[in-house]
Amino acid sequence: MDIPERRIIGALILLLGISCLAVGIYTGQLDTIAELLKKGL
Repeated sequence: MDIPERRIIGALILLLGISCLAVGIYTGQLDTIAELLKKGL
């Protein structure tokens, strides 16, 4: 894979992560996820 292809894939993955985070904040699920992470770690 060339560097431009890796950059595009990386940008898409980053955008997907930010979108999931925004949906989690909007629906109020972020607190539940934070509690699960605290218990797991």
